[in-house]
Amino acid sequence: MKKIICLLFLSLPVFAQKPSQAPAKQKIIFDCDLGDDIDDAYALGLLLTMQDRYEILGITTCYGRTEDRARLATKFLQETHQTIPIYAGRNTSKLNERANWFAEQFYWSQGFKPTTPIKTNAANFIQAQLNRHPGEVIIFSVGPVTNMADVMDLEPNILHKAKAIHAMFGSFRLGYDATSKVHAEWNVAVDIPAAKKFVNSGANIIYAGLDVTAMVKLDATKRAQILQRQSPLTNALSGLYVLWGQETPTLFDPVAIGMEAYPELFKTEEVHIRVDDAGYTRIIPNEKPNARIGIHIDTDAFIARIMKKYLHQNL
Repeated sequence: MKKIICLLFLSLPVFAQKPSQAPAKQKIIFDCDLGDDIDDAYALGLLLTMQDRYEILGITTCYGRTEDRARLATKFLQETHQTIPIYAGRNTSKLNERANWFAEQFYWSQGFKPTTPIKTNAANFIQAQLNRHPGEVIIFSVGPVTNMADVMDLEPNILHKAKAIHAMFGSFRLGYDATSKVHAEWNVAVDIPAAKKFVNSGANIIYAGLDVTAMVKLDATKRAQILQRQSPLTNALSGLYVLWGQETPTLFDPVAIGMEAYPELFKTEEVHIRVDDAGYTRIIPNEKPNARIGIHIDTDAFIARIMKKYLHQNL
């Protein structure tokens, strides 16, 4: 008698273990007028602390003495041990008196010899990145929008290829004193033709105007905390603050970054806006929206979050 041995194999589902992958970083370009008001420096510093979230493709400088601004940015990066491409925009210092001045912060980098060359033609750089990564790049625009207008001169619909543009731009229902008296906001008023072109571009633009920035103040206690941190980043910020030469900074520009990074701290509204010949950003009722504007910020929570970034970083 033959023994028949039956082997029963149970087939169980096998799940392959995939290595966990960090989410892809958001590609960004930072366009700024570093060297005038101190808030550009705090915005750049904030971005450097957020490189777990953002891939900074490049930094571009706009308005006036753009090469001086680029040199300042290059020293800021070198002091904080960062390697990010920097591109100077078109020098507009011959256009008007305000664009020609030598900002006190420029003394911080006067005579500084960059270890890597500063490149020129910011508009070409922005155009190339948007064409290389259509629908993937966020632009943080925190200065006059001269570079944005210049890139549209190269390719009229190029800004449509940006995933979004978060711009510190405009005064819609509140002004510099955070009251209902609106103002011709600086980034608009110093280059009105560029501002008009930007607003009418049809791009996906989110505006951090004075309505959500004018109340964001860095008080003496927090400035002392940044000074006492004694890191390359906080030392750079403190040095530039001293050269800025005023008392309490308003952190206009970091708010544009915050609206992307911390949307839960903001309320926004879709409206139609227009720039008039005096540089005012007017809301036009009953027109199809062409903008999303910030209308409310949780100021205390926002300041607490960025202070944690400045104090807990280790660049």
